Amino acid sequence: MKTFGTPAPYHQLLSWASGLKSVRIGQVGLSVAELVLPSLAPAWPEAPGEAVVIPGTTIPDWGQVGTVPGRFGRPTSSAVVPKVSAVLILHGANGVDGRGAFYAAALQEAGIATLEITMFPPGRSPRAGLKATMPHAAAALTWLAAQPTVDGDRLGVMGFSYGGMMAVYLASELVQERLGKEVPAPAAFAPLYPVCSEIAKRVVSPQHPFYNTYLRMRAVPMLIQVGTYDALEEGERPCDPLISTWPTAARELTTVRYFEAATHAFDAQTLMVNVRPNAKDAAAAREAVVSFFVKYLTP
Repeated sequence: MKTFGTPAPYHQLLSWASGLKSVRIGQVGLSVAELVLPSLAPAWPEAPGEAVVIPGTTIPDWGQVGTVPGRFGRPTSSAVVPKVSAVLILHGANGVDGRGAFYAAALQEAGIATLEITMFPPGRSPRAGLKATMPHAAAALTWLAAQPTVDGDRLGVMGFSYGGMMAVYLASELVQERLGKEVPAPAAFAPLYPVCSEIAKRVVSPQHPFYNTYLRMRAVPMLIQVGTYDALEEGERPCDPLISTWPTAARELTTVRYFEAATHAFDAQTLMVNVRPNAKDAAAAREAVVSFFVKYLTP
């Protein structure tokens, strides 16, 4: 595992952070940092591309979905190539809120197609937790791989917070097996602030649907980016303890980038409760994501 950035001591977290940490939303494990101030919320910009409706699927004991709405964007480059790589974008607990669009536009400019899906409306994450939205991701990956202009062997997944947690779980062989052989296995993952501390607590619980996923993390490239003032995390370098439990091959392909003094959702495109958008860090995170997927998904 490679790490970048120098985290601040945990005791230096802002005063609001200590109070916020005690606020959790059921099984989802997220906080009011994910909730938007209604008076400040504009119309949510969606990722550039055409609107699509994807046929749903069922994962036994986890859930089912009839259809999945999304926006499929093709690369803006005029270069003619037989098939392109593509990245599935998974939104956070606040729903589609502009963060996906921020990254999708840059990925498309770099020659990578994108598919941002809508799993639930803003603030309406399912009570059953992340297992309930895994069918959405499975359906989206299957649909992407079936597109005549997309190379199904060069798919990536990125996500924000809730979606970032999904991206981490999707990198496990156990989850891939649960989704089924017809669902393509992504080749690279880029979760943003995926609440590593919460994942570490869940995967060791026999009652949790993602129990033992950490034991069989796939040896695929992963880039995790998180702020050192993330009020949903615990410890000075919150993702290090989680990744240390992964198989050696998976650890060696994982890079963690810590943004000094950045909050949860530091790349937010709108003002949110107890979130400080940082344009400089957001641009740096986006550049890192694009470079990462270009490196691992393009020939």
